[in-house]
Amino acid sequence: MKNSRVRTLVHGCGVALVLLSVPARANDCTLSLSQSQIELGVLRPGALSIAPGQPELFLGRRRLSLNIACPRPTTMALRFEAPAAGSQAFRFDRQGRFTVSLSNALLDGKPVTLGAAPYLVEATENRLIAPGQSLQVLARDLPAKGRFFSAQVEIDTHLPVSATRVRDETPVEGRGRFELLSGG
Repeated sequence: MKNSRVRTLVHGCGVALVLLSVPARANDCTLSLSQSQIELGVLRPGALSIAPGQPELFLGRRRLSLNIACPRPTTMALRFEAPAAGSQAFRFDRQGRFTVSLSNALLDGKPVTLGAAPYLVEATENRLIAPGQSLQVLARDLPAKGRFFSAQVEIDTHLPVSATRVRDETPVEGRGRFELLSGG
């Protein structure tokens, strides 16, 4: 399992985002992310360019590398566990949302696709991870076995404009973790 935490700190109208991760193991495989923190920066009062009626702020897209190493060939499926914010995003505190997607997936150095498990439909190279969904690593539309998996993780974070209107420092967090589901 891979623990991740997305954290935003609203101070006045200031916003910073951090993603934390810690190493995890599943079925003798090791799952890791390239960075333990992602800094999105700070939005300062007066620097926000908000159009009238704009409902939310896009806090940016950040990219990480996800790597899995197994001692023997293993079928792999991934899941991102976090509270849902609708059918396509995860909850970012009570008000915001963030999405997690995978792209550029490689298994033992060869390109693979990702399909929504358990039905393995709509295999694609770029895949948004929906709440409650697992992604199976596929080669030629069949579950593939391998020792080394890598993919690019993209995280997009959105926060309602109303959440930036605070008087004091206000933490806003989203939590989640990658889970490796391997079949042996």
